[in-house]
Amino acid sequence: MSSRFYRFLQILLLVALGAFLVEKTLSGKLTWYINVRFMPLTLLGVALLTIMVIALMRHTQKTANVQEHLHASPINLLVLLIPVLIGILVPNRPLDAAAVASKGVTLNAPLVASENAEQQFDMAADERNIVDWLRIFSSESDLSPYLEQQASVIGFVYRDESLPENQFLVSRFVITCCAADAFALGIPVEWDGEMLEDNVWVKVKGGVEVSYWQNQKVPLILAESLEVVEEPEQPYLI
Repeated sequence: MSSRFYRFLQILLLVALGAFLVEKTLSGKLTWYINVRFMPLTLLGVALLTIMVIALMRHTQKTANVQEHLHASPINLLVLLIPVLIGILVPNRPLDAAAVASKGVTLNAPLVASENAEQQFDMAADERNIVDWLRIFSSESDLSPYLEQQASVIGFVYRDESLPENQFLVSRFVITCCAADAFALGIPVEWDGEMLEDNVWVKVKGGVEVSYWQNQKVPLILAESLEVVEEPEQPYLI
């Protein structure tokens, strides 16, 4: 492989990788892979890729008529090619019920970080999300102030085999760094209407009672209404 052709492949793969990151950022889909707080680092990475491409193009122009001795290892190109192929070939969708089945689900959230951790106990019941409710039931010894409050949460349906036929989990994934460390949280919902399939996004409203999951107190929403909704632009809780 000539050094000029090797440089061309390097530039092509760097441009492809940068274009992939830019497209995911502009479409809002990059947060399906990483936590939103790492977006500035991603943009910095795009800037560095741009600088590398410009530097390689200038170097290639300067050495166009010079015999350059270059150790052109295909492994170096493969390192750049792998993330590009993953971005193209791996289905572009957030984690769903299939991932819950393989990763498992937890109904305990005492250690999940949250910017409003100090305010969640005082916020209106219908403003709390799944993490908020689970953290309350994990950390509060006296749950009486929260019982029969009206919850309103959004998540996707997950039918866990351990639950009664008239119950399902309204679930969301929490992502702390990237999709690799994401884990699913869920709240049991008791619903006497038509049971929906897994992965259907719903808005559940109803009173909160105490239930038990693996000998732990967890919230149980006695659904008074169940509305099918669109998947949120940001499907993960952060």
